[in-house]
Amino acid sequence: MAKEGEITRVIQKARQVLSEGKFDEALRDLLHLSEKYPEAGEIRPPIAEVLIRRGKVRVGKGKIREGLNDFERSLNWAVLPEAYVQLGRALVEQGELDRAHELYTKAIELDDRFGPAYEALGNLLLKWNEYGEAAKTFEQSLSFNHATPELYLAVWHTYMTLENLDRAHTLLMEGADRFPTHDRLRAAVGDSFVYAKGDSEGAEPHWRRAVEINPSNFSALFSLAGLEASRGGRREALEWLGRCV
Repeated sequence: MAKEGEITRVIQKARQVLSEGKFDEALRDLLHLSEKYPEAGEIRPPIAEVLIRRGKVRVGKGKIREGLNDFERSLNWAVLPEAYVQLGRALVEQGELDRAHELYTKAIELDDRFGPAYEALGNLLLKWNEYGEAAKTFEQSLSFNHATPELYLAVWHTYMTLENLDRAHTLLMEGADRFPTHDRLRAAVGDSFVYAKGDSEGAEPHWRRAVEINPSNFSALFSLAGLEASRGGRREALEWLGRCV
């Protein structure tokens, strides 16, 4: 019982410090625990999780090689679909699209309901201009209760390209409701009112909301300038353009 209690306590502590961004501390404690109890399989997935999360941070800071190393190391501890997805995304940044496709496929083979893998695969399909397949893949991701603002923006762009305007607008509105403080989603909703619905008046409150959330949202500022110009509001249009500058 003492062993099980120690393992539980250290894993819980590691998760706490991990939530604070202390990756090295969490990893150090878990690796020490693994050395002490090498036969305890429940220690291995948390080690993989720490490595994956540290790798994502490193890639986000432009440290691609270090991030890739973390993702690859994680697979030595536990084979998680997230590791394959993150490896694939890093490889896409390096232009290795075929290899990334293989990794996304592996992630889906491990867990065919892992939404992030479908989102990543959909974005890869867009790079190959396979819009129909990308739309299906994004829809699969959403069906598995996975959603990110970037996913909603991507599926909107995809359906707009396919000229399925109603579906594009419906999904974007769903995304804006789900992520109400995401300014780029809100600005895109304004654009969608114009391009999918032909309703510039309906677009205005969404562009204004985007600017409220982020006063530097250039797309919304420029759209508001154009709207005022179309109304003959020269002074108002210039004010919005001034904010763009």
